[in-house]
Amino acid sequence: MTTLFKFANYTFDAHAGLVYDGQPVHLPPKEKGLLQALLGARGQIVRKEDLMVKVWGTSETSDESISRTVYRLRVAMQSSGGPEVVETVYNSGFRVIVPIREVTMKESSSLNALTHSMRPNAIAALISAREFLARQSVGDIEAAANAVRVAISLDPTFSAAWSTLAEIRIFQAVRSLRPPREAGWLAKEAAQTALHIDPQSASALAILGWVRVLIDQDGERGLEDLDRAVSIDPDYWVATMLRGWALQAAGRHEDAVHMMRRALELNSVSHAVNSMLALYLMFAGKPSEGLEVALMLSKRFATVDSSQGIASILASVNGLHDEAVAFGLKAMELAPHTPIMHTPLAYALAYAGRNDEARKVLTSIEDSSLPLPTAAMAPVYLALGQREKAITLLQDAYERGVPQFAWTRDDPRLASLRGDLTVERIWSHIWSRQSIAG
Repeated sequence: MTTLFKFANYTFDAHAGLVYDGQPVHLPPKEKGLLQALLGARGQIVRKEDLMVKVWGTSETSDESISRTVYRLRVAMQSSGGPEVVETVYNSGFRVIVPIREVTMKESSSLNALTHSMRPNAIAALISAREFLARQSVGDIEAAANAVRVAISLDPTFSAAWSTLAEIRIFQAVRSLRPPREAGWLAKEAAQTALHIDPQSASALAILGWVRVLIDQDGERGLEDLDRAVSIDPDYWVATMLRGWALQAAGRHEDAVHMMRRALELNSVSHAVNSMLALYLMFAGKPSEGLEVALMLSKRFATVDSSQGIASILASVNGLHDEAVAFGLKAMELAPHTPIMHTPLAYALAYAGRNDEARKVLTSIEDSSLPLPTAAMAPVYLALGQREKAITLLQDAYERGVPQFAWTRDDPRLASLRGDLTVERIWSHIWSRQSIAG
């Protein structure tokens, strides 16, 4: 539960901070803590001795330090155009002298944070952003980014808007719509802004950790962020899903599958989680189980490009060439301007021996102005018999921080490269930590 205080046209809560007349008022940590203590007293006098413990965490703070903090709080509030609300009671302490109304809100979590703004139009813009993002096309993803920027301009203290901007950036990296290291840097910048506003933002921490593991190859630090995100909000399915990526990168296949199943318990209708589960079962050496999930996925989410693409990959691995081509064609039809979604078809054609058709699809991918999805292209070239080209693409995927590079070590479509000294040297850069607990 979180408590929102409303008084003299101000609103305040511990996460979003202080807002006056719809505009944020910056308060340093001590001033913020002081105001929270005074508001919690509901107009009663708070003695200096109590403030020392509640705000400074000690009983040895000087009277001068408290007085300076009260002064800075008053200046910040008055600078916003608001009225004087903190009174000094001689020889006693301090109190808020205007009526205070409390509103208690239930907080699940990261999901409730999506409406945690005092600006309704900012919330509306964020909701629109998420609607655009769900459509997944190149244009819709950019529209989502623009809508989030509107939300942030309306409420710069809207932590969930900053987290959503970070999420959009990793989405661009995954779908090869923006250079991955650039997208990762932008995602971290937005996530860190969200964490500055709300240090307990599980969504921002999860995104930050994912970027560190999958793009920066900073596994240890990234997993710490992901572990903290899950501990803060165990019911937030996105954090659980992103932690699964880290476990897969670490070579913990069963734990990665477990994370996807746990994420499905939290959100059974997520096509993204279902997709990851199908792939991770394949990486764990269970392609037939992965195919079952993928076939269900293709029917349940018939208009989602990635669902059709994953079904194409699993059908190919299971030797179902005609089905693989059909699913690949559907994925390409649903995402004509997203080259990474064309790679399943290219692989299905190459694996089925339809090399000329596969090369034609590869040419259209390589002619795109978007960053090349080199990790997804490597299996295609290997199926075409161009081993050195496949290795070059793996090296490129590592150097550019392509998120899917972490999958290539366990991809059965690249199994013939195992044992090759050059390839093993490239794969040695994939983070591996065998002591992770699932």
